[in-house]
Amino acid sequence: MSSMVKVEALHKSFGKLQVLNNVDLEVATGEVVVMIGASGSGKTTLLRCINLLEVPERGRIFIEGEPMGLHQPDGSFRPLADSILDQRRAHIGMVFQRFNLFPHLTVLGNVMLGPLLVRKLPKAEARALAERQLEKVGLAEKLNVYPSKLSGGQQQRVAIARALAMEPKLMLFDEPTSALDPELVGEVLETMRQLADDGMTMVIVTHEMHFARDVADRVCFLANGQILEQGPPEKIFAEPEHERTRTFLRRTMAHLGEINSH
Repeated sequence: MSSMVKVEALHKSFGKLQVLNNVDLEVATGEVVVMIGASGSGKTTLLRCINLLEVPERGRIFIEGEPMGLHQPDGSFRPLADSILDQRRAHIGMVFQRFNLFPHLTVLGNVMLGPLLVRKLPKAEARALAERQLEKVGLAEKLNVYPSKLSGGQQQRVAIARALAMEPKLMLFDEPTSALDPELVGEVLETMRQLADDGMTMVIVTHEMHFARDVADRVCFLANGQILEQGPPEKIFAEPEHERTRTFLRRTMAHLGEINSH
């Protein structure tokens, strides 16, 4: 399979705090990769570096073989010009913990905005595209509703539809359910399951272990800014190699009684 994402020897610090330490990651086209690990392990920073929302100090990042920065001989990283980055980012959808919908626009208006302003689609075409994506996330009947009238789960599904309206080749999810009430989590995860079934390439940071086990093609466990181990979910959840992985899973899933205490 072709490579959608390739990250090589990535380093990122905030002041004296090193958050990513020599990280390598490759994601094949159509693959669903889920990143798990304790808070502060570097998951979100790695996700944000992939589309240059955070700029690493060192390393190399490629999307579909195209570099996202200028790779210096000494290994240091410089982002490309904004005009080029914007073109490459247009193929990458990102969904955040917070929904970031525009409160003064209807659901339809929020989803149409990117196709109109960035992709320069005619209004009728942008509307048809937005309607299709809202139908895909189960919100076709909410076109003319404002975000304040929606539940958190519905708002997050609108945010997913908004990202999909750019017709991305890659979707990045940064803990998309962490701001939701527990009873609303399922509807967002179900939307993401459908995307996986449709063959969308996805990199997902989540604490939802059931979802990771059921949907991921590969699970990466991060600790101290490194990918400590990775593999198919059945391997990571049933037979993790590292004690830190075992400890993390035991703590995370102890109340479910799903991880042996060995």
